[in-house]
Amino acid sequence: MTLADAISGERNANLGVLRLGLAACVIVSHAWPLALGLGAAEPLMTLTGQSLGGWAVALFFFLSGLLVTASAERRTPVSFLGARARRILPGLGAALIATLALAYLSGATPSRSEALGWFLRAATLASIEHRISGAFAGNPYPEVVNGPLWSLFYEVAAYLLCLFFVQFGLHRRKSVLFLLMLVPVGLSLIDTVLPYRLGTFAPLFACFAAGMAASVFRNRIVLRPFLAGGLLPLVFIAPWPIGVLVVAYAMLALSLTAPTLRLPGDYSYGFYIYGWPVAQTVAYLVPGISPAELAALSLVATTPAAIASWHFVERPSLLQTRALG
Repeated sequence: MTLADAISGERNANLGVLRLGLAACVIVSHAWPLALGLGAAEPLMTLTGQSLGGWAVALFFFLSGLLVTASAERRTPVSFLGARARRILPGLGAALIATLALAYLSGATPSRSEALGWFLRAATLASIEHRISGAFAGNPYPEVVNGPLWSLFYEVAAYLLCLFFVQFGLHRRKSVLFLLMLVPVGLSLIDTVLPYRLGTFAPLFACFAAGMAASVFRNRIVLRPFLAGGLLPLVFIAPWPIGVLVVAYAMLALSLTAPTLRLPGDYSYGFYIYGWPVAQTVAYLVPGISPAELAALSLVATTPAAIASWHFVERPSLLQTRALG
């Protein structure tokens, strides 16, 4: 079975399960610093040099490149940008309000101007500040109210670059795709001398560009689960960018050849944007909780927030997108 066959059929629904699993990995990974404090070693960090959350975010960017490239190809630029905005911003706005409410309930003491400024900067993705004065002050990781939102700025930047390359047909040139993956990898090796945002963006866009390449060559990519299993040990010895490609192929081969599992909704984004503030609240309510316990309780407690986000905020926005074409 080729990747094109899989994502054009019923098994495409399994990508929703895959995204949900990656969002859950982010919550699990963050339970360690949220329970033990800044600097606590997260799962997989010792074995692979990257945390479980780091792997999940990289694979999110890969999947975005795979799916968003096809969207950019079939839409006009205005329609594409509108669809992306309606997918991200309404859910983000609701999550920011909920985050602010949980921060106040934990004893946050920001001035009105600080709270409003925090909300506006985050809602526009101009500068998503992590801290609110006095929030979760007694927690092991105090004042940081919604850490994972940092990646949304880079996600949007990747969308804009994707649109540029698609509009000029550059994404279908092998040499361009190769450079799109290779140059960011090279830049990530010298990230300490690059401006902060560029150094952070480079490895993420390399993953996104790999997803773009997978979309372009989807008719040639054959999904072989046994091959995927055989390649996985490379994760422990290969450079991280190669490891991401190996895991990306493995997760596609295993998920898209498995029986179809259709969820009632796409809850992955809700898990991602609510997981941290919910976990901070759990840590606030249960002082001294262990990382494993925090991970389990956070997953349970985040589920209703993610479900509500999808059915009452995200899905209505997406229905409007479809109505507008």
